[in-house]
Amino acid sequence: MQTTRSLLAQSRLFEGLADDELNNIVGFCSKEVYAPGTTIFSEGEPGNKLYIVEDGKVVLDMALRIGSGSGRNGSIDVITKGQVFGWWGGESYIQTMTARCVEKTKVIAIDAKGLWQILEQNDRIGYRVMKKLVGVISSRLLNTRDTLAHVLSIASHDLKAPLAAVESYNKVMADGYAGEVTEKQKNMLTKSSARITGLLNLIDNILDISRVDASELKTQTIPLLELVDKTREVIAPLAEEKGITFEVIVPEQLIPIKCSPYRLHQVITNLLGNAVKFTSQGGTITLKIGMQDDRILVEVIDTGLGIPSEELPQIFGDFFRGVKVDSDGAGLGLAISKKIVEAHGGKIWVESPNPASGVGSKFSFILPAIQLQSEVNTGRGIRV
Repeated sequence: MQTTRSLLAQSRLFEGLADDELNNIVGFCSKEVYAPGTTIFSEGEPGNKLYIVEDGKVVLDMALRIGSGSGRNGSIDVITKGQVFGWWGGESYIQTMTARCVEKTKVIAIDAKGLWQILEQNDRIGYRVMKKLVGVISSRLLNTRDTLAHVLSIASHDLKAPLAAVESYNKVMADGYAGEVTEKQKNMLTKSSARITGLLNLIDNILDISRVDASELKTQTIPLLELVDKTREVIAPLAEEKGITFEVIVPEQLIPIKCSPYRLHQVITNLLGNAVKFTSQGGTITLKIGMQDDRILVEVIDTGLGIPSEELPQIFGDFFRGVKVDSDGAGLGLAISKKIVEAHGGKIWVESPNPASGVGSKFSFILPAIQLQSEVNTGRGIRV
């Protein structure tokens, strides 16, 4: 039968410590045995022990919620022999996960305060243990992110499938394929379909904001002018329909950029779409691109309603909708744009009113550029 000291020495957190250092920790240890299905601790409870699995298997679950609705439990990690779970420290801590045994499990339970005292008194032990703990936490955070994305994906499918079916039935009825409908009935079905489309877009946006990060960006080196032209094709008709002047200003030389073309197009189109939405007939929106030191600066300027000063600090928050907003939308567009820009190593901000004109708003973001002498774009200014 293994001693507590030998079990500590074989654990991923304490391996490499000297015998006398392990002996100090042993004094704060006790052995515990749990039957299958037993909950060792629950999410939300105070944490006062660090656990090492001697034998058996423990699953860490977390309640994953979207907004204020009911959530689902997601399994974040499976802890096996030699691995650690729980939390400890000098300050009070609330457990962020539930630890549940899936089979008969033996653990070593280490008193939190006692262990913390040892780490504070011995810098060498403290550094070694904390360094390994950072790796454990990092891995668990990645697992949490992946689990949340999986839960959101399942929730998305569960919601989108019936909504898409209802939308299809609405279209069949509105087009008269299921029998004659009056103009009033057709109008009601059309409005219903529009609301369903809005819900489907909301689901896509919620998924978007949960999965945008640098590790998932599919990047390539492109001339930024290609994105400008693609964006202009989308925005120009919207501006023309509303009687708004759309101006694009690009310098004579523009360094190529390494980015996710799809995501960066999403950001620029979203900012320009908002500019069109909140600018009245006869106004002007401008897409301006230039260089700021070794970075690319993109500015979207409008002569629209502007943003109240008290709303500026919250403008990029999830689900934020300003007091002047009376149009459809969940308030996720700017939050998604911020995540995309930051995933590219950039920064985004807003000024309202626009300092140069005293009216409207100016959204700006900067991105790292790459210098490729063989790829230089000829700039152009375009009014449509």
